[in-house]
Amino acid sequence: MPTPTPTPTPTLEVTLTPSATSQTAAETNFAANFTLNASFTGTSPDPVVPDVQFDPAVLMQDGPVVQTGNVFAYKFKTLTGLQPKRYSNTISFRLCREAACTTVYPGSSKSFVYALNVDLLDWTTLQRNASHDGYVHAAFDPAVFAKSWEWTPANTTGMEPVAAKKGFVFVTRKSSNSETVVHALDGATGAERWQFSLGNVNSASGPALIGNRLAVSSMFTSSGNNQIKILDPEKGTFATNLLFAAQWSTFAQPTGVDNELYMAAGYYGNVVYSYDLAALGDRWNANGSGGHTWDGETLAIDDKYVYYYSGNLDVFDRASGALVKSITDPSWVWNGYSYFGSPIVSSPNNVIAYSGTRVSSYNLSLPLTSFDIAAGAVRWRSARSYSNLPAVAKGVLYAGSNSNSQLDALNEQTGAVLWSWPLPAGETFVGNVLVTDSLLFFSTTAKTYAIALDGAHDVKWSTPVSGWLAITPDAKLVVTSSSKITSYTLQ
Repeated sequence: MPTPTPTPTPTLEVTLTPSATSQTAAETNFAANFTLNASFTGTSPDPVVPDVQFDPAVLMQDGPVVQTGNVFAYKFKTLTGLQPKRYSNTISFRLCREAACTTVYPGSSKSFVYALNVDLLDWTTLQRNASHDGYVHAAFDPAVFAKSWEWTPANTTGMEPVAAKKGFVFVTRKSSNSETVVHALDGATGAERWQFSLGNVNSASGPALIGNRLAVSSMFTSSGNNQIKILDPEKGTFATNLLFAAQWSTFAQPTGVDNELYMAAGYYGNVVYSYDLAALGDRWNANGSGGHTWDGETLAIDDKYVYYYSGNLDVFDRASGALVKSITDPSWVWNGYSYFGSPIVSSPNNVIAYSGTRVSSYNLSLPLTSFDIAAGAVRWRSARSYSNLPAVAKGVLYAGSNSNSQLDALNEQTGAVLWSWPLPAGETFVGNVLVTDSLLFFSTTAKTYAIALDGAHDVKWSTPVSGWLAITPDAKLVVTSSSKITSYTLQ
């Protein structure tokens, strides 16, 4: 008796829609998602079971597959907390006669190419953002660090800390002829993209990115009509002047959220200003309670409040400017009218600030004070004094102390020192601390260092330049000194 001829497995021709997709997401604050539809033609007397394979380190299926006739619809979303880099994945789809997929229907095996770019966020103001935490959610490999460009403009007598967006680095530069100029540099090459002259001003801040505007505080002379220059960051064109009062002040970068710009000034200090960058006009201004700070302070902002330190920590309502509460700092020390720094919103309900003013030096050592916003009280005061602008991430605060010749990692909630890194002999801390998921960056008078956050906290990389540090959305470490900017590729 002849052997029966097996019934051939029917062909089910699959079409994927779309055939490929590319998405861009931004660091810690993103939720990329998409739908993949797999439709097929043909029939089978046997079950038709879909099977999909993808990289679970990047994607997850968002709900069950939904079948409508001959169409299977899959929803996918990206995992949270992905490291900023470029991901390329293939999603494989096929139709099977059984769940184990022993028999695959001819014509049904298709693939879908998914590309995801997770970009670093902008470096918008002092210590990166309106919280001023100096934290960049990324893990970098020091083995690939390399110098990418250097910008050394002639006749430069000073530069302020930078701001950066994708493709741009912004800096305020003072020249030997007393002209102050805002420059936009190409983030990849350092080539100048545009410049805007502020003229012969007495002082000017570093630039700040707020919404789709670039803001620079400036002062020709003591008056109630000093100007915040509002520019187009892409073109450098002038939009308007926003006015404020100050006398012979030195300005830190303004800051903002969405289209709300904030700065601290006042003819005798102690005034918080808020502006609307969509309408290019005033929102409100309010007086602080302490009255000990005239200039050099960048305000901190969270979802509800604006924080201003002037001997007390003042908490203002973002919407109205009403003074919600004032928390007395019993340990503040007066060293002149300048603050040179910012409060830090280190976590919900916790704001950390240097306990006193610091004349015209970021290197004067002062204790740090933590304020419990809900309780309206001091949570802790550091036992040691610190010098540069701290950074905070994942419950740990990092600050360098010139008076104790070491960098400390402190418990953010208690102020207890968790570990320390000794400052090399003959060096002092300058500028700011910057923390990533794997490395801590900071500058001394001799070098910029990257040390490991785990293990022995040993030096993983250093370079013989120092200054203000920023990590751009183009994954460049930018080091700004008084006369040049040096950029290093991090990935």
